This record gives sequence, C-alpha cells and structure tokens, in this order.
Amino acid sequence: MSPLPALYLDDLPGGPPPGTLLAVIADLPTHGGKDISFRKDQFLVRVFVQKVGDVIGVFENRCPHAGTPLNLFDDRFMDLSGTHLICRTHGARFRVTDGFCTLGPCKGQSLRPVAHEIRDGGVYTV
Repeated sequence: MSPLPALYLDDLPGGPPPGTLLAVIADLPTHGGKDISFRKDQFLVRVFVQKVGDVIGVFENRCPHAGTPLNLFDDRFMDLSGTHLICRTHGARFRVTDGFCTLGPCKGQSLRPVAHEIRDGGVYTV
C-alpha cells in the first residue's frame, strides 16, 4: 500500500492556519512525544509530534485500524523499546519516519502524516 498524502490541517474544520507552532523541539519531553488538539465548535483535530534522535514525525493521532488515538495516557506514543510508535488500543507498531505499520491488524497501512516544516527550532503547520 502506498503512503498516504500529507494532511494539511487548515483543510479540516477546526484545523489551525498555516504557520501555527505545534511544538518547540527543545521543549519536547525526554520521550519526545506531544499530543496536540485543536477544537472549533463541534470539530476536533488531534495530531502528535514525536522526536526520536534526529527524526521528527508529525501525524494525525488516529489509528488506521481502530480510529482511536494512539496514546491512551499523556504524550507517550513509543513502544517500550523506544523504536516504534505503538497504538495503545491493540498494539500495532508504526515507523516514526513515515508512519508505516509494521505489526498488528493494520499491517501495511500508514498513519496520516501532517504537512509541517521545521524552522527556528520549532515544528510548524504549512
């Protein structure tokens, strides 16, 4: 299955405009994750930023199999080994680099990447 096209958050009802700061890289916690929600009226947009080494992934916080957020608590998205993103609902594993599912019921599918840019030490929507 080919990777999903990047999601532009301003295309979604309730999504933020281009240039919105999602995270300051230096402020990310040791485990590197940050859950971010945008709400406007009845619309809710959930995304997350995950930093592992020099790699920063930004994805819609929605499992392609269950439709649930990947994190069930706090801003933690990584498996115990610290090598893969994990869906806490059913344990599917995803690569941080591209969100591709390598293990679990959605194997071969991908998380939806969020269009972003890194500049001035921050992660911004485009």
